[in-house]
Amino acid sequence: MPEQITLHGMTPDELKFMLRQLVQEEFEAINEEMQRIIGEDDLVSTGTACRILGICSKVLKVLTDDGKFSVYYHLKERRYNRGELLEYRNRYLTRRKRG
Repeated sequence: MPEQITLHGMTPDELKFMLRQLVQEEFEAINEEMQRIIGEDDLVSTGTACRILGICSKVLKVLTDDGKFSVYYHLKERRYNRGELLEYRNRYLTRRKRG
């Protein structure tokens, strides 16, 4: 650890903020890893893919035509790999600032 943190010089609010920040960062890292692991082999419908990415079906079709995602067909319906969708979403995700 390059920085030394002394608890004697911190106020309770500063300590609370620091701990909350550390827990939040670890939670986000674990959550992202769990989503990736769970979704690697899962195929989802067009509607679910749109909800995961936060886009409409027309934009999903354009991204699919550009070769961003693998498309699988099941009973004449398009299916998408959840792992690929999550990876794409996380690559372009902008983190919301929490107050």
